Amino acid sequence: MAVYVISDIHGALAALQKLLKKARIDLAGGDELFLLGDYIDWGVRSMETLLFVMRLTQGETAEHVHCLLGNHEEMFLHTIREHRVCPEDRKETILSSAMMNWVHTNSGIRTWMAYLDMEEAQREEIAAWLEALPLSAEAVLPDGRVYLMGHAYPYFPDMDHFPEDAERERQDAVWRRLLLREDPFADYRGARKYEAFICGHTISARYHEEARGDRQFKGRRPRLRRHNTVFFGERFIDIDCGAKLLDVRDHADPRVREAAEKARLACLRLDDGKVFYAD
Repeated sequence: MAVYVISDIHGALAALQKLLKKARIDLAGGDELFLLGDYIDWGVRSMETLLFVMRLTQGETAEHVHCLLGNHEEMFLHTIREHRVCPEDRKETILSSAMMNWVHTNSGIRTWMAYLDMEEAQREEIAAWLEALPLSAEAVLPDGRVYLMGHAYPYFPDMDHFPEDAERERQDAVWRRLLLREDPFADYRGARKYEAFICGHTISARYHEEARGDRQFKGRRPRLRRHNTVFFGERFIDIDCGAKLLDVRDHADPRVREAAEKARLACLRLDDGKVFYAD
């Protein structure tokens, strides 16, 4: 039995299925899989990916798959909630600036159109699943190591969370980017002794570039590579290797094309630190 972590799939269903096979993840055999959010948008198979992940959390594999909320699921949920209260004659219209930001700026249009085409029962199933996604999870390894996982920023399950802070903490958990040498546990007042914080949200190339120019950086020194690689920082590990760009390698913007050539989906095995990639 082993523990695996994947984040920021962004509709790259073929890459996800390839990665599950490549890493030989055996959920039926007791392996644990943590998925850190952003299952949707950008990729051409956005809704298919969401439904595939949902099915992993149901049936025989349910107890071994742990899914978290990402900022793209948060934007999707916000749009669903606004859609529910729209007058009937405006149901198909994107109204608020927040909805426009998701649908257009963050490439949610394909996800939203697929959602609108569904039967009401399936829409409700998706909404309920999204609403139930937690902001963080812990993985406890047989040797006693404990890892905290979240989409972007730590949310500590064993600390007191006050109602007046709930929305800010929720937004931080899915949106706030860690700084290169930031200690994600600086404000932690609980009893756990965490090995590291594992997240996605920020494409790892950003941290690798910053680390190359920071002489005080004490994490794993990056080496120049053709493709993006997992970033091992001082107290956090970023496993977002840019899979959101896998389906835009013919983009009109040359900067996007260049970034897309380096993109791939990563899977980290916590037991021994081995990383698997699907380009």
